[in-house]
Amino acid sequence: MASFIDDIKAPFKKGNTLIQLMLINTGVFLSLIIINFIFSFTPNGDRISELLSSNFDLIAPVKQFIRKPWTIVTYCFTHYGFLHLLFNMLTFFWFGTLVQEFIGSRKLLNIYLIGGILSGLFYITIYNLIALANQSGSLNLNNITPTILGASAAVYAVMFAAVALLPEYEFYLFGIVLIKIRYVAWFFLILSFIMPSSGISHLGGAISGYFYIYFLRRGVDLGSPIEAVSEWWGRLWRPKPKVKIPQRRYSETTVASKNNGGANLDPNYFPDQDEVDAILDKIGKSGYESLTKEEKQKLYRASQKKD
Repeated sequence: MASFIDDIKAPFKKGNTLIQLMLINTGVFLSLIIINFIFSFTPNGDRISELLSSNFDLIAPVKQFIRKPWTIVTYCFTHYGFLHLLFNMLTFFWFGTLVQEFIGSRKLLNIYLIGGILSGLFYITIYNLIALANQSGSLNLNNITPTILGASAAVYAVMFAAVALLPEYEFYLFGIVLIKIRYVAWFFLILSFIMPSSGISHLGGAISGYFYIYFLRRGVDLGSPIEAVSEWWGRLWRPKPKVKIPQRRYSETTVASKNNGGANLDPNYFPDQDEVDAILDKIGKSGYESLTKEEKQKLYRASQKKD
């Protein structure tokens, strides 16, 4: 039992955002199942279950959403059932691994939360515009649900962030067909419109993830407030070191001269934001394979950097 708990704690100690978010989603799913199971034996079990759902699901009608604004975040961590959770987490793992490897854990958290929040606001806006049109008889809400839940929107944000980062990246689909990730992402996005509510939500997430990378390349990190809150929260639980060892930093020219043209980077060297942005721009234009060995090392080193 102790080993199992240690395995769960490990990603939180190491700062592995990808696994942390997967564990949180799974934990919320199991917790709600257990709570609903326990209260199912009480006279008011159905009412309690409905109360729980109403406090986790995103409510699109504005008047109801204003009373429960926290659902703009909680809906990103709840799921209809096991298969819903499984598909979201598998997709998140595939694309989240790419994003985390290239721009780091903190940026992955930013994309997930921003994608979920902006997608939720996007859905609320579309729902209420259709509701207004419905009053005039122009459109109807038959295929649009007043509530949504699931990590799908946040996952689509991560998916399209990966597409923006690595548009030429390829992998073997089902271990058989070599295909570029952008085609996979667009296929799933279009397919999701079979259920209009899902399609609208996923579109909001996709736009959010893509433009997060777009602005990041231009020096604007939309996730700075999230990082600030995350850092503050982390400091509350982080033990203070007794001895602080200063870390030496070198300029790009110093590193290159000390390493015969930069083939192997100095262990203490970390690229600055301008270098990372230039490398990301090159990936966006020509793909990851166009990078030199030194550029790949710099990008990997930047992803491991802990501020």
